[in-house]
Amino acid sequence: MSRSSWFEALGRTWGKGWEEQEAVWRWREAVGEGLSRLARPLYVDKGVLHLAVQSPVVANELRLWSREIVARLAEIAPKSAVKELRFRVVAGKERQNLPCPAPTGTDLRRAEKLIPEDIPAALREKFLKLVAWALVQEEAILSAGGKKCRRCGVAFFGEEEDCPLCRLS
Repeated sequence: MSRSSWFEALGRTWGKGWEEQEAVWRWREAVGEGLSRLARPLYVDKGVLHLAVQSPVVANELRLWSREIVARLAEIAPKSAVKELRFRVVAGKERQNLPCPAPTGTDLRRAEKLIPEDIPAALREKFLKLVAWALVQEEAILSAGGKKCRRCGVAFFGEEEDCPLCRLS
């Protein structure tokens, strides 16, 4: 049984309104592995998908592409009827002035493996750039003493085993 089928079966036991949460359990399928590590879906309420992100920069970038993301969610998770995205910044301990070079061709090729191919070309191109930058930032964080979250794999600074987003959920 696939992950989304499992959630759907579980959701039926919750009663009325479970369909609205389809975008939450199908988020990774809609946006790909790379982007799903940058934004974690929390819940859907009245057509608004609430997402937790680790920085205002990620929130702003995703806000710029929200129309395309909402259109993708309409294809993948129509029962949610998502019309809007809202972001909650869940900041972790960050190091200021962390040197982060521009992504290289190698970083872009790594990012390509993390983004679904069936996403519309214009949206996929935007996701590739964002994920490539995230991969470079991840390497910088790990080089500066950060570590990877045991649950989601995102790089972060802190003493905890889980990143701030995983601790939130």
